[in-house]
Amino acid sequence: MRPLVPELRFPEFKGPWKPARAGDAFRNSKAKGKAGLPIYSVTQDRGLVRRDSLERHMGADAADETNLRAQPGDLVYNMMRMWQGAVGMASEECMVSPAYVVLAPEKGISSKFFDYWFQNRHMLHQLWAYSHGLTNDRLRLYYQDFAKIPLALPDQPEQEKIAAVLDATCRKITLLTDKKTALEDYKRGLMQRLFSRELRFTRDDGSAFPDWEERKLGDVFDWVQTNSLSREHLVDDPASGVQNIHYGDIHGKYRALFFQSKENAPFIATTAPMRDIKAAEYLRVGDVVIADASEDYADIGKAIEIMEVAHESAVAGLHTYIARPKAKSLVLGFSGYLLRSAPMRKQTMRIAQGISVLGVSKSNLEKLTFWLPQPDEQRKIAATLSAVDAKIDVLSQKISEVEAFKKGLLQKLFV
Repeated sequence: MRPLVPELRFPEFKGPWKPARAGDAFRNSKAKGKAGLPIYSVTQDRGLVRRDSLERHMGADAADETNLRAQPGDLVYNMMRMWQGAVGMASEECMVSPAYVVLAPEKGISSKFFDYWFQNRHMLHQLWAYSHGLTNDRLRLYYQDFAKIPLALPDQPEQEKIAAVLDATCRKITLLTDKKTALEDYKRGLMQRLFSRELRFTRDDGSAFPDWEERKLGDVFDWVQTNSLSREHLVDDPASGVQNIHYGDIHGKYRALFFQSKENAPFIATTAPMRDIKAAEYLRVGDVVIADASEDYADIGKAIEIMEVAHESAVAGLHTYIARPKAKSLVLGFSGYLLRSAPMRKQTMRIAQGISVLGVSKSNLEKLTFWLPQPDEQRKIAATLSAVDAKIDVLSQKISEVEAFKKGLLQKLFV
């Protein structure tokens, strides 16, 4: 039998938690909606949020009198996704879909405590175990089954202390995330001004740099063949030797500059049915890897510049092109930002072809035009943007550390 005390506990609280069931903590509220109340939806990552704040458009599920009404402090969960943590606490009186369950706390119950407890790994397993359905996508957790879930309850003061500690941790994550978002917004604005030539650097002696020259990608890059291996031929085992840059990771995982020692690129499985890789096809420092396919205009043609890579240890994979600089006209670290600049992204999206899946051809990429500054100015642009990226990386690391700390608390503060 699991002990009814948490692994981590505040010293002022003694004695075991009391055995109970979820139905002892919450009753099923069936209060009907009423006109004028805001409508909320349950999300897995943000809890209970106003429906009009969601990016996707969602109409009302039912008439006001058919919707359910939640009071401040009630917990609301999605029957189909509760086992994945789709639950949130109402911050104001509101209406929710009749497909949800509204949990009204009993006396002595902290809803905030349970809002966090439902994120605990053991509790998520319980929520899954008490759901009914043949497959995960058909699971439902009805209140009568939720009410049977066994749990252990501390007294309300301990519930509130645990919730307060986790609240402080979440505020820290929010603060860091807001700082990161602001810095990313600043970087986008800075790139816009730099690559539109609205903002220019000067030489160290204060004199002006020469005007930028108009060039085409085909003037400065050669194209290198890539392999055609898809995800199923990639593994996370470094013993496999060669890492593979996958186009999907260029879309959302990597920033403009790629450092092999810092990025977690997958490896090619030793059993993969691949042809022999020629020496020229291994990635080199200064190469630009371009994703030539996407289902989204925002990602088509995204690129990364290889800043650090061991000899013959990485290749570019399915749906990518390798653009290799022809001469010394491009400074290391500049091309990655250039190809992600607004002027280049707009041109790339215009040449994309396709309906459900978009693609760009090498011949069309070669025709794209851009303005090229003198190498010393390139160097200053790259250094400035790289410094901003370094600050973003520091914030990302801090967010990951606090999130890991929170995850540990969720495992140790609950029974």
